[in-house]
Amino acid sequence: MAATHVRWWRWRKNSLRRRSDVFEGFASVVAGCAIVLGAPAAGLTAGLAVDRSLQHTVRVEQANRTQVGAVVIQAGPREAADPDPESGRVREAHRDAVVRWTAPDGHVHTAQVRVDAARDKGDRVTMWTDKSGVVPMPAPLDAHSAATHAMLAGIGTFFATCVLGVMGRQLLMWQLMRRRLAEWEREWAAAGQSWGRAGAGG
Repeated sequence: MAATHVRWWRWRKNSLRRRSDVFEGFASVVAGCAIVLGAPAAGLTAGLAVDRSLQHTVRVEQANRTQVGAVVIQAGPREAADPDPESGRVREAHRDAVVRWTAPDGHVHTAQVRVDAARDKGDRVTMWTDKSGVVPMPAPLDAHSAATHAMLAGIGTFFATCVLGVMGRQLLMWQLMRRRLAEWEREWAAAGQSWGRAGAGG
């Protein structure tokens, strides 16, 4: 029972409790609720917002791009494979190549694009272009990558909210401690003026 009294002393009436003690207790509760409830809510909200935006981008890019078949007419030097910064997996090696393809309107076009390192002169490749089949474009964002980015955004927002909540609480506690020490100093200074004098109760 003694430990319970010490633990909850800010909520119990006693002669030593100050208003700053009660305020500190409420501040701790509010900060705890903000972290426990606010951080998950902020992370979920941010994740859903990013997912909606990216999924819209996926639909727009896929609607405005098309795949066409092309032939490699000149292949550049092969490049070493490098790790994907997002997944950590080693990506396939690529090389620059000049390719030729026929657009839906029947006109032949050439351009330099990125192809798999295994592709060489004379090989057929598939590339992305705009809807007209004329302008080379990068591959559209896929739904899986969009969902991964949204999840990372939600997790990042969650941890950022937790950090801000803890820092805010610590800053508030620091300010309250400064006020409390100043109040104690004033009271000690007032008590010192009558300390030891007859009839002063010292």
